[in-house]
Amino acid sequence: MRNPFVYGKVARGECFADRAREVEELSADILAGQNVILFSPRRYGKTSLILEVLDRLRTQGVLTVYLDLFRITSEEEFVAAYAREIARLCGGGMKAVLKKVRELLPRLIPRVSLKGEGFEVEFTFDLRVEREPLLADLFEAVATIARERGRPAAVVFDEFQEIARWDKGEKIQRTMRAHFQHHPEVSYVFMGSKRHLMHELFQNKNRPFYRFGKHFPLGKIPKEEFAAFIRARFEATGFDVQQGVPERILELTENHPYYTQVLCHVLWDLFRDEGRLEAGHVELGVEEVIAREAHAFHELWDALPLKARQLLVALAKEGTPRVEIYSRAFLEKHNLGPPSSVQRAVERLLEDEVLERVNGEYEFTDVFFKRWLQRESP
Repeated sequence: MRNPFVYGKVARGECFADRAREVEELSADILAGQNVILFSPRRYGKTSLILEVLDRLRTQGVLTVYLDLFRITSEEEFVAAYAREIARLCGGGMKAVLKKVRELLPRLIPRVSLKGEGFEVEFTFDLRVEREPLLADLFEAVATIARERGRPAAVVFDEFQEIARWDKGEKIQRTMRAHFQHHPEVSYVFMGSKRHLMHELFQNKNRPFYRFGKHFPLGKIPKEEFAAFIRARFEATGFDVQQGVPERILELTENHPYYTQVLCHVLWDLFRDEGRLEAGHVELGVEEVIAREAHAFHELWDALPLKARQLLVALAKEGTPRVEIYSRAFLEKHNLGPPSSVQRAVERLLEDEVLERVNGEYEFTDVFFKRWLQRESP
């Protein structure tokens, strides 16, 4: 029997923790043609959410495009990747797809590669060619297909903040906005996990995408909803779950979507032969997770400067992000020195994604690293 809890990859189908409210609201926004800026801390499940929404919208006739910018490092890669997704949207046999992409993207050179029983279209182009007409073709393509078919469309750019790394002159962003703002038949969804970068892209009035859509912050899954999901997934695979166990799991994982799935996955493996999950088992599961990750935690710890280590220990001892880290009381209690040195430590920990700022508070990105510190610290 397969473990019903998934982590490290996108959760789909029954493995998706049903964010009923978010699915309904996001689906309604897209159907209304609303542009959306969806952001959350890392590993909150935003990719799982949007793919679930797109799956459901396709059954309602919506044309969908999904492009992950995480590994894209240049304008040329972006053009080729977006064109490839447009080719997939065209549908049909090889000849029909090639005919359509040559019509939509005449300045790109398609190359077909066979993939099992199917095929995929890759694109290249002359790097010396004038880019403006090429980009105009690219950014009009989805809207053109939607109008021709008389159907709404949704285009999703995941990890959109990565575009700032290589689009230094903002040419791509400015051209995108110039075209996208004239497409009532297309909902554009921009997703990101680095809040400060997404804020800069969409809240700075000097940036091309200033106030381009509805802001959609994705929080943690409501505890009652998540607890019901946990219980249902265990019981569907034959477990007898003691009262209060899902709630204890969420308490220890601080309701974090990713780390909850990690702990549940480990618990399922540890106790599947018993077929019973009791309150005492949950702490054993936490110890198992920490033991598996201890080597990575040691490496992370060794790479951090002293002041960053001291601040992390102080935050772990407090046990809650609801502390004023620059207050005299906190600094003196943990012997952290002047606020300026703590500020440098905070900047380093945010840059290394050890901490993240959520609603003005500093949280550990990895709740098990926090618990490892609580266990290891004197």
